[in-house]
Amino acid sequence: MRFAFPVAVAALVIVSIPAVGVLAADAFGYGPDLNAWLEDRGGLSHHLAVSLPAAFVLLAVPVALIILHLLRLRRTPLIVSSTLFWRASMDDLHANALFRWLQRNVPLLLQLLAAFLFLYGILGPRLHSVAGSGRHYILVIDNSASMSASDVPPTRLDWAKVEALKQIDAASESDVGMVIAFNRTAEIRQSYTADRELLRVAVRGVKQSAGQTRLDEALRLAAGLANPTNSTENEASRPPNAEPGKERTYVPTEGMSAEVHLYSDGGFPAVTDFALANLALEYHSPPVRAKSDNIGVVRLDATRDEAGQLSVTAGIRNYRDSRAELTARLDALDGSRAVKSYTKLVKLERNDSSDVEFTITDPELPLRVTLEGASDSFPLDDVAWIVPAVARKARVAAFGPRNSILDAFLGSSETRKIADVTRLAAADLTDAAKYLDPARNGKFDLVIFDRCAPATAAELPRANTLFIGSRPPGLSVDAAPVKNPRIVGWAGGHPVTRGLRDLYTVPIAEASRLTALPPGVERLIESDGNVVLLAGVPRPPFTDLVLAFPILDDAGKWNTLWPLEPSFVLFLRNVTRTYGNVRDGIATEITRPGDTITLRSPAGKKITVTPPDGRTETLDPGDRGEVAFADTLELGTYTATDGTERMGFAVNLLDAEESDLSPHPTVSVGNQTAASGEVRRPARELWKWVVLAALLVLLTEWWVYASRVR
Repeated sequence: MRFAFPVAVAALVIVSIPAVGVLAADAFGYGPDLNAWLEDRGGLSHHLAVSLPAAFVLLAVPVALIILHLLRLRRTPLIVSSTLFWRASMDDLHANALFRWLQRNVPLLLQLLAAFLFLYGILGPRLHSVAGSGRHYILVIDNSASMSASDVPPTRLDWAKVEALKQIDAASESDVGMVIAFNRTAEIRQSYTADRELLRVAVRGVKQSAGQTRLDEALRLAAGLANPTNSTENEASRPPNAEPGKERTYVPTEGMSAEVHLYSDGGFPAVTDFALANLALEYHSPPVRAKSDNIGVVRLDATRDEAGQLSVTAGIRNYRDSRAELTARLDALDGSRAVKSYTKLVKLERNDSSDVEFTITDPELPLRVTLEGASDSFPLDDVAWIVPAVARKARVAAFGPRNSILDAFLGSSETRKIADVTRLAAADLTDAAKYLDPARNGKFDLVIFDRCAPATAAELPRANTLFIGSRPPGLSVDAAPVKNPRIVGWAGGHPVTRGLRDLYTVPIAEASRLTALPPGVERLIESDGNVVLLAGVPRPPFTDLVLAFPILDDAGKWNTLWPLEPSFVLFLRNVTRTYGNVRDGIATEITRPGDTITLRSPAGKKITVTPPDGRTETLDPGDRGEVAFADTLELGTYTATDGTERMGFAVNLLDAEESDLSPHPTVSVGNQTAASGEVRRPARELWKWVVLAALLVLLTEWWVYASRVR
């Protein structure tokens, strides 16, 4: 028994090493990685029940106990004529030895053991059971723009995350959870797992967005496992040669019941075409006031007059239940710097809206509208942007014999406003200076071939084309023309044929029958007998429009009376504006967060996009000459350039429903209505108080023991 107590102390120190290591891992941010490693190898994990500083304070308790035992009372040596105190003096000498004081210090060992047990207790060790043995629950967290409102401090989204964490804490070890974040779109932040720490990390990682609120996609993701549309066992049991039309279900689909906890302010349209089926919806809404505390910009338009001035109109709405007075400010921006500002006083009655109009004399810079003095709880809709488009004329070249009808259109003052026209003869198609070099170098936006065409496909221009009574090389026609074709239909939604009327009555003497049309051809105007009168033949990144009948025949006589109709001028104007890449300088279309923008480079060059945060992204349009840009999640102005042309667009919220912060006590999904109920609270953890009481008992025991010794 001589070494029993030193061995016991050493064993206690060794036992404490894992706890110290776990605390160190948490202190340096490796706690989740350690949990993953422990769970893979031993089915264990941990979760600190107290804060990290408090855990290190508890770790210092065993050291303090040892120090207190070392600081025992020492007697002052005195010379007396008796041996009565000799034995006690020898005991004091033994106590000063390094390990001899351990021989009879059983209370110290007990105190150290209790302290280490407490230390492991606050680490919260857990033994993971088999996943899927408990209930399934899905946490659906709304991170749309309205969730950034600060009427529930600090924000509605922060409230939702706190409540979702409480739901995770209330779950048992056998429960399996999933986390979905949604705004306009939805994303699975954490798939089904019984690891509550992974669920906590996923909830804490949900970031605020500026998107609109739409629940549809989130419900579809949640229903992926709960309401399957097909059964794997059914497909495996289906015979390979089942007769078409007589298939039947061999193994029925089996869903998985799950609780859906929706944390949202409810500011989304009712989801009418969805069946919850195995999903049990529980709606949690933030405790907001009865009326919306917000004033916002909900509309932004721009028009340009004949003098070139730009008129910007901002629609401002007051959602408060009280009168408001504020200032609307419009800034012309050079980067982030305002170079010119305009202000107007705005007075709004309660639940009222008003239009504020600004007239800009130099509308070439991006514009920003700001509400000053709104002082509301939703600042995202207090600012809106608009980017005036850069005015650009089409570069048009027309080849062919004399055509008074076509020349009248190309030479009109209205056409000259939107296009710079070069008129050449058919013989000029072989001239390097007039056609071949400019066509090869992309000097034209639109080339019109009237009853003529390049000799080979290699001579086609790097531009869109319109063939009138002719065809591009490689496109075949029947030798026999079609006599008196009758127009029976046209693609009214296409930019070229949009707005055309009464084409049924257009007489045509003769047209060519286009044959062996390549894949992807757009049949824009058709006649009976499967005759295509206007076709859009793709030649990425360009399009060759083929009008299968001429306006004038080779003798100069009219082949059709279409030029007498207003639709003919509208058709040529549509072609010039659409395929000539005309921009008239009116403000670009408003884009909302998450929208996809199509960026074009007629020369096929790489496009560099600069979002509002200043970073850059380079996109390659390839042979198509256009590329889709979807990273439009940030509000503000974006610029794009291919090195020769500069484009810009603005991303705005501009959503009256999103700006209305009024509470929604119920939400509708399918034929069911869910009311905001009491949030489920986690179980009260009393063991913390037990640990504190045990520490107080140990300290009391030491005080009593020290008093007796003294």
